[in-house]
Amino acid sequence: MIARHFLWEQRFLALGYFLLLLVNMMASVLYWPELRDSIPEMIKLIPFKPLQDFARAFDEQGFWAYYGAQHFWKGAGMFGIAAAGLMGSGVVARDVDQRTAELLLSRPVSRARILCERWCTGALLILLPFTMVAFIGGWMAPSVDEMLDRSAVLMGVAHSSTFLLAVFTLTCWLSALFTHQLKAGILVLGFMLLNLAIYLVKDLWDWSLYNLIDLDVTLPMEAGVYPWRETFWLGGATLVFYVGALVSFQRRDF
Repeated sequence: MIARHFLWEQRFLALGYFLLLLVNMMASVLYWPELRDSIPEMIKLIPFKPLQDFARAFDEQGFWAYYGAQHFWKGAGMFGIAAAGLMGSGVVARDVDQRTAELLLSRPVSRARILCERWCTGALLILLPFTMVAFIGGWMAPSVDEMLDRSAVLMGVAHSSTFLLAVFTLTCWLSALFTHQLKAGILVLGFMLLNLAIYLVKDLWDWSLYNLIDLDVTLPMEAGVYPWRETFWLGGATLVFYVGALVSFQRRDF
């Protein structure tokens, strides 16, 4: 019942997130034939070096680099993070904000189960659309005379999913600490926007969390190389954030 209620609350957000990912993927794939022949000229017009490196990778590595930048970097790093921040902020703080926490906790259900069911439901709403759109992109690739290796797509989805889960779980932890729902989402989204800004500054980009999902990580997947170290750290961070959320929720006096 808790999972169904959370699913119902987040249904429009999840649908909007899926549509954003889908429109971005369809537009990106259909634009590729036009972009493919004009990349050298485009590089000269890009002001930021990291984005220039993206364009050079499109020119040298082809459609896989373009697909990775559009879905794993932009799809996960922008649309996915927005969805994770907004959904995660309501896991606990929404009930406090709406003054329904006492009603929720009066039921014969442990706080650990409440957090687990809402976390699992939110994770499903974030990862399922992301995975579906990833394979829709692979299905569309032949329409522009390109092919995507299915195993590489799976690796990209798996790694990007750990990035999204880490952001979502961090937001859940903040949601368990705050009274107002928007605070958790704003803090996480602001922090990730700061990381995006840092990524675009030449002397600072090595410190940005966006390096965890950029082309240096995803390009080798086409050759079967999976980024185990980055996935390990993201998985560890997710576990720490979840334990923090659980402890904070258990200790909280409503």
